[in-house]
Amino acid sequence: MGTRQPPPPSRSAATRLRRGLWRRRHVLAALCFGLAAATAVSVLRPAPPPHEDVVVLSTDKPAGTPLTGSDLTVRPVPAGLAPEGALRTPAEAVGQPLAVGLPAGTPLLPGMLAGPGLAEAAPPGTVVVPVPVADAASARLAQPGRRISLVAVTSDTTGTPGDARVVARDLVVLAVNAEDGDGLLGAGGDGLTSVYVAAPERVATLLLGSSAWAPLRAILTGP
Repeated sequence: MGTRQPPPPSRSAATRLRRGLWRRRHVLAALCFGLAAATAVSVLRPAPPPHEDVVVLSTDKPAGTPLTGSDLTVRPVPAGLAPEGALRTPAEAVGQPLAVGLPAGTPLLPGMLAGPGLAEAAPPGTVVVPVPVADAASARLAQPGRRISLVAVTSDTTGTPGDARVVARDLVVLAVNAEDGDGLLGAGGDGLTSVYVAAPERVATLLLGSSAWAPLRAILTGP
């Protein structure tokens, strides 16, 4: 009787591999299931919503402060919600002084900078006047570049129902400063909002005198 020859090395290795895979079949099945689940999640996960970057102040800054790179940060906001004309890169603001004091979180607009800035944005024959507005609705209407009229309401000073009168018409809004500590992109609060408008000098004195008694209310002027 002849001696039995061992199987060739290639056949022996294949057999061991099949046996090893069979013993580990549950582990392999779990791995395959996990990979399939991860692939399905990545396919079904919705794409992130579109956004656009705006430059905002990283700290509170007083008027006249030349801005440095550490004063600025880029923040993504949902597409379409960024203020019109907002700066997109810090390089557009570095080295320029603020024309008005602004809180952290404020998105920067060209008119908030002093060179070229607020005064240069005012039409010829006008001066820049800060005017406090009475409510959030007025602040939303008074966006930079818009033309508004400002109204004094008797009830704001007396606490009783009364008439309203137009203090100034067709004013160009240059900048807005929300003094609520959260900035214009924050949640908002009960702080005062100041609107910077371009007005003839004689109208500016009326605005300052009227707003000294109570904040004014804005009316949007049509084209």
